[in-house]
Amino acid sequence: MKNLLIVLLLCFCTSATLAQNDKLFKTTTITLDKDAAFDKVIDYLTTKDIFIQSLDKQAGFIQGKVFIKNGSLLSTKAGEKRTMNFFLKQVGNQTQVTLNIYMEQYYFGGNSSSRSYYFEDKGIITDASVYREVLSSLQKAIDH
Repeated sequence: MKNLLIVLLLCFCTSATLAQNDKLFKTTTITLDKDAAFDKVIDYLTTKDIFIQSLDKQAGFIQGKVFIKNGSLLSTKAGEKRTMNFFLKQVGNQTQVTLNIYMEQYYFGGNSSSRSYYFEDKGIITDASVYREVLSSLQKAIDH
């Protein structure tokens, strides 16, 4: 019984640690104050042709949308719509940027004379590489 309790405790501690590390890939730190970082994120989104849906400078919130087309001819997936929420928080003399990406896949069906199109809700993206790509690109744009 004591061994089972120890194993359960270790599993709980491991899962709590992984949950914390799981969110680290969604965050980056910018060596600017919050107001300057906010403006730089807007500049980044504009240069990447990402539609800015909503802004709140005081709250440190920016929402952008982008549609990524699927280049495959043999797929019913026409592309995906990503909604990106950037949360900026002042931490000392730096700004912590947290990103959350929501995805909807765009499909088509039917035949060539009567196509039907629809979005399928895929929810929050959990693929760390997607977040790393956006945040590293943002960091590079700010550093230059």
